[in-house]
Amino acid sequence: MRYIRTILQRYGQLLAALAITLIIAISCDGGLRPPEIPPVTSISGTVRYVGGKASWPRRDSVWTVRVVGFKQFPPQDLIGDLLQGRAFFTPAALQLDSTLQLFSDSARYSLVFGDSIPQSIKYLCVAMLTDTTRLLTTQGWRVIGVYNTSGNQAQPATIAITPGKDHRADITVDFKNPPPQPF
Repeated sequence: MRYIRTILQRYGQLLAALAITLIIAISCDGGLRPPEIPPVTSISGTVRYVGGKASWPRRDSVWTVRVVGFKQFPPQDLIGDLLQGRAFFTPAALQLDSTLQLFSDSARYSLVFGDSIPQSIKYLCVAMLTDTTRLLTTQGWRVIGVYNTSGNQAQPATIAITPGKDHRADITVDFKNPPPQPF
């Protein structure tokens, strides 16, 4: 008994500090680790222009180019679908100078879904604004390419969306052979 009392007197403070440190270490649960970032749900790919840079229309007839994904096909109304959350587009800003790269051979895109993740995208297209006075109407926009897996732009492919996953979808644009206009 006397031996234990001697050890406690000599090493008591050290044992107490060690016990407190052990309790703190066990209860830290990750310490100052940053919170986990939730995985992004998106569709991304490359838009390729048949004929490259030389195939583009005149510069004064192209204002902006975007990839647009619709929950339903055929789309009801470009602007109405966007406002009602039935359509998603890139880049995610409603500015004329916010566009995919223009007058190039190809352009990479990423259509990122925020809190509203659709179960599927039934119509994924490349749309070009040709008339700024009709920005908020379907008449100002022209579909120039449609995602499909058959090679037939009149038969768009549906993309099933899995939350937390990036879905690959490359789109070919042929200005000389545009797809049927959905609206």
